[in-house]
Amino acid sequence: MDSRLNSETVKSLRLKKSWSQEHLANLSDISLRTMQRIENSGAASFESKLSISAALGVPIEYLSVKPAKAIISKNTILYGYYGAGLGLMCSYAGTTLALTNGSLSYGQAGLWYGAVGAFVGLCCGIIGILGRRGGLT
Repeated sequence: MDSRLNSETVKSLRLKKSWSQEHLANLSDISLRTMQRIENSGAASFESKLSISAALGVPIEYLSVKPAKAIISKNTILYGYYGAGLGLMCSYAGTTLALTNGSLSYGQAGLWYGAVGAFVGLCCGIIGILGRRGGLT
């Protein structure tokens, strides 16, 4: 069964020891072609991973590829803030227009301003939390 290992880590550890691919392959008891494939693609059997980690003197977990974490892009976060800001401006403009037309009293307008401001603040807080969970901060 093939699994993945971090080929860059293998290569950097090998070069740090000034070993050729052939030397590491011999120490790991695998073929040179297998060693080349591992460093190029990262695909390796469990036995190969075990042999390479033993030859390099590192735990097998050190060579494993870490599972990819869902990352929210910075543009997504930025667009979220832009959307919240645009929504805030539009709702304030609508509330102000209703106030000047006499459709809303000052008390009602104040209530709407406060409610919209609180909602946008909550949205920005959620965007910030999602950005932190996505590994952006």
